[in-house]
Amino acid sequence: MPKISPPLGDGSPTPEDFLKARSFIEHHYLRTPLYPSPILSRQHGCEVFVKYENHGPVRSFKARGALYCLSLLTAEERKRGVISASTGNHGQGIAYAGRVLSVPATIVVPQDAPTIKTDNIRFLGAELVVSGELLSDSENEARAISARTGKVILEDGEDAGLMAGAGTIAWEILDQLPDASAIIVPVGGGNLIAATASVARMLRPDIRIVGVQSEAAPSVYESWRQGTVKSAACTTFAGGLATSHAGTLAFNVLRNLVDSIILVSEDDLRRGIMTALTATGQLTEGAGAASFAALPKVASDLRGQKIVLLLTGGNLPVDDLRALLK
Repeated sequence: MPKISPPLGDGSPTPEDFLKARSFIEHHYLRTPLYPSPILSRQHGCEVFVKYENHGPVRSFKARGALYCLSLLTAEERKRGVISASTGNHGQGIAYAGRVLSVPATIVVPQDAPTIKTDNIRFLGAELVVSGELLSDSENEARAISARTGKVILEDGEDAGLMAGAGTIAWEILDQLPDASAIIVPVGGGNLIAATASVARMLRPDIRIVGVQSEAAPSVYESWRQGTVKSAACTTFAGGLATSHAGTLAFNVLRNLVDSIILVSEDDLRRGIMTALTATGQLTEGAGAASFAALPKVASDLRGQKIVLLLTGGNLPVDDLRALLK
């Protein structure tokens, strides 16, 4: 067992929390594959590997944190049910976990949430509420509904259970590739990179953790650069990156554990989708393509090393694919 740093004392997951999450997820979630990419390796002079989170039950990593988080509810909280706001994938994760663990779930989404995601939220048995133009509007509505009904509110980037569950990706990566040199992580509100960095640093203090965020939604980048939680404009097409503010809990964890966060353009993300399709044969949504978009920007600093790209989600709307192919 590696030496484990003490918890931050701010409500973030402790090392024991991450260990418990790992044990739970190992018994309730099939491990996703990690494969080398010969094409990308040759192109960029690195040994590139891809972690395929699109192979999970909702084609996104989000079910990991949702399962573990809901497993921590008391019997009374399970009866009341949970509510959360989402642009789609987080909501699918909560809906899936609710079905598996028999917990009623309500998901609030903004008006432009992709049908491919909202339909699946319904199919998984959750109640869907459409409210507002932005995710922040949906978050406000979720809080209001929670206050009226007593439903337990789950906020991505603010919940230790969600973070501990998401951290199981890093456990798997370092089981599958113990000598990985760097992990490149898409960044929305910061929960995933905070979780990944926490576990990876416990196991391999020397590993590099690189975050990727869109220029059109740079809240975590600005927060990390300035050392305090900041809000920023959010106009990205990539739903999984579309947040106007960093999660406070997530930021408190990631601020001292992440080596760098870089920005990519919206066109970089679109090219990343096509790169992923060409190199891996997999469809990835905008957020899931962020690590592919970042690879040309970081490869020169990691030449000859083993780099893991997180393909975090594959729920790409068909209309978006048609537009890209044109």
